[in-house]
Amino acid sequence: MLAAALSAALAVPAVAHAGGVDQTCELSATRFDPDTVNVLYPDSSAQYWTATYTAVPGTMIRIDGIYPYARYTSWNVYDPLLRPFAKLSDYQFLPDAGSSNPFLPGAARNTPESERHYTLYITFSATEHPGPNTIYVDPSQHPTGLLTLRVYEPDAGRDATGGVGLPQVTWEPAAGPSTTATGLLPALTSPCRNLEKPTSSEVTGAYAGLSGPSLAVPYPGRNPPDWHKFVNICQSGADLLLDNAFGDPLPQTSENPCSSFGSGGFLSNLDNAYVYSFISQGFGPIVAFHARAPTFAATYPDAATMPSGVQVRYWSFCQNDPFSERYVACVRDDQVARRRGEYTIVVSPPGDWPAVAQRRCRGTVSWIPWGPQPQGVVLYRQMLPDAAFTQTIQNVAYGFESAQMGAYYPGGRYFANWRAVARAFCRRR
Repeated sequence: MLAAALSAALAVPAVAHAGGVDQTCELSATRFDPDTVNVLYPDSSAQYWTATYTAVPGTMIRIDGIYPYARYTSWNVYDPLLRPFAKLSDYQFLPDAGSSNPFLPGAARNTPESERHYTLYITFSATEHPGPNTIYVDPSQHPTGLLTLRVYEPDAGRDATGGVGLPQVTWEPAAGPSTTATGLLPALTSPCRNLEKPTSSEVTGAYAGLSGPSLAVPYPGRNPPDWHKFVNICQSGADLLLDNAFGDPLPQTSENPCSSFGSGGFLSNLDNAYVYSFISQGFGPIVAFHARAPTFAATYPDAATMPSGVQVRYWSFCQNDPFSERYVACVRDDQVARRRGEYTIVVSPPGDWPAVAQRRCRGTVSWIPWGPQPQGVVLYRQMLPDAAFTQTIQNVAYGFESAQMGAYYPGGRYFANWRAVARAFCRRR
């Protein structure tokens, strides 16, 4: 399916004009799809598009976009190891003349498309900075890499782009008639702006509904589950292999070999911070996590203004296969049941959380299917925390997650059956 989409997109001729060469086709063909590109631990409520770059001095990438009708959008820039090193987030996009930014706290969110335009630049020349909406990429440090566009939680009735189509991306000389920050769209619109790769989630949905064979080996993870802040690929791999009872007898070194690996990876988002917990059915068929819920910017289905005074822009939990990196299923903040400001999230095979459990715990417990694999890694994201929210994941140091998150740390327990979960978290009012 992805190959067919790429062929269709690349069959559309690139548009060359005074402003440069149209690169939007590449962007349109690379949307992460649950059934074909479910890798690198994505979030089911986020949409992702990527494009490659070569940092040629004297050139730049121009992005002409429309603010989406959505919870969040951003551009991140990555090195070849998929580690982010620069970004521009929605609230940082200065609007074009005659437009306004709907992502600022208290801003009107439902302005017409004609009043939602922005222009960004990624420049590879240190002396060519056409405006504040600019990311500079040093060719000597990052000669090649990726750009990634994200859109989280489009408003009700809007498509994956947030109802505005993809931004137009052009590669062009750093000095030229179209590189001035005029606030105007290029004279010629990309034929790929509204081209969309075919998408499907049927396989992923079916996968989430499967139950696999029981596993008696308690690996990976620990009982009770613990959480680690995501630092880099090396550290998370070491935790998967060694942070368990089988890894305890191995010799420990005083130096951490992952400390020189840099930060980030898996196309992580610089606006997000993550903690992860490895889980195994060898400890029990059901695991439940309970904590205080951060307040968030509730924009769905179509809030009139961007919420203000919240602790984070967005948060979510996803159950993933730790080896294939696919998500099985996720729940985002506005889908999580909360009682007195707290949540309980259960991860189990479907047969271990039957309809009677759902009825008994309605309004107090949210369920995520485990998937057919006997292992798992639960990923908890928090995005763009308020400065006053000191217990956010962004402030946590690796190894001090529980102490520093306090009441917001999702303490976990394994259970033998749903009735034990109900006794613990679903007491009748």
